Amino acid sequence: ITQVGAFDLTHVTHDEAINIIKEELGSLSITLHVERNPASLDHVEIVRSPSEDAANVDGKVRSVVARKAFKSGDKELSKLAHETLSSDEQHMKESGQYIKAAVFGGLDGIITTFAVVASVAGANLSTGIVIIMGFSNLIADGISMGFGEFVSMQSEKDYVQAERNREEWEYDNGFEGEVKEMVDLYVEKGFSKKEAEGIISVMAGHKDFFIDHMMVQELGMMPPDPEESAWKSGLVMFVSFLIFGLIPLLSYLAFSTINFKTNKEDALFAIACVLTAVALFALGAIKSKFSTQSWWRSGLWVLLNGTLAAAAAYLIGFGLEALVGGSICDGTTATTIAP
Repeated sequence: ITQVGAFDLTHVTHDEAINIIKEELGSLSITLHVERNPASLDHVEIVRSPSEDAANVDGKVRSVVARKAFKSGDKELSKLAHETLSSDEQHMKESGQYIKAAVFGGLDGIITTFAVVASVAGANLSTGIVIIMGFSNLIADGISMGFGEFVSMQSEKDYVQAERNREEWEYDNGFEGEVKEMVDLYVEKGFSKKEAEGIISVMAGHKDFFIDHMMVQELGMMPPDPEESAWKSGLVMFVSFLIFGLIPLLSYLAFSTINFKTNKEDALFAIACVLTAVALFALGAIKSKFSTQSWWRSGLWVLLNGTLAAAAAYLIGFGLEALVGGSICDGTTATTIAP
């Protein structure tokens, strides 16, 4: 860190720099100039708006600074982020829940719909059939995905809450036994019995914290989060599925009335392939925010996933059309297959 606002930090100690930064955080806007790794840490701007809660603004900046410090291996920047900036991890956790539902709902929507389009195109069926089957799959799968997300998330919340209720009952009615269990767990993790008893004796005096801690250590469950909403997550999944699942059908809806010099169905399918490929790569890049993969690698993996699914669907449609004959697929003749 070489400069904070108008202050030059090149000739001050670390503690003096911390104090200067803390004082500057009271201003509307400051800029931290970083020269560790110019490629990824060019500068970090901290903006404080009078209409926003200070903890929220600072917390968001801390997460950005901390991640950049980790990626670059900059220990000083990491220390600075934790000493001067507050955290807003709970807010980010809640937002992340719905972002992940949107990303994975979108991925399922675009891949499954494009698989249907590819299979119909492989069978050399008409544009009308592509639209009918595509929309039927889009709506049906969208409802299934959204409702499935709601049911699975609500079931998990109910189960976790039931386990917490049981742990709370055991705390109220078998306090000594719960304390002994936790002491034994700490001893198994390498603490001495004296150390474990000292730690647990302090924790046990804080009921809610102790019960939550028991759930993690004994049951391997995170405590129930009252901010999580199963119906919101299901709704986000449903809407995302519909929006992104519509992309493979856009070419058939927007360009079906155009007269192409080449085969019309082939041209529409080619446009659908391009639109779908771009959307898959973009979603994969967004998905990298929840993993350690680079954005381009994640984008390519998702694109590969969609390509394999579509290729399989196309080949199955092509093979079945060749097997049973185009007339059957078109519905122009009826064929009786003798036993």
